[in-house]
Amino acid sequence: MKRKDENDIDLCACYEPTEPVPEEFIDPDDREPTLADTAIYITDENGVEYYCCGNTKIKITEHFAEEGKTMGELLEEMIIREAKKQP
Repeated sequence: MKRKDENDIDLCACYEPTEPVPEEFIDPDDREPTLADTAIYITDENGVEYYCCGNTKIKITEHFAEEGKTMGELLEEMIIREAKKQP
């Protein structure tokens, strides 16, 4: 293993900007895409909804047990649980 010498040059430090780039030099189309730019929701002809992001397509479904709790009971439990978290 080589020890770092005082004369070694950090090449990464050479490329790090010391000041921000002025706005007039930034191309608005040349930026990293965000999730808001790339993610969409679509509905097919049968009414099935999908979440699409890049090459990923996920069918949106909700699953409730046949003999499980009702939506009202689930909401009530959530409200009570969150209320208990308050100081």
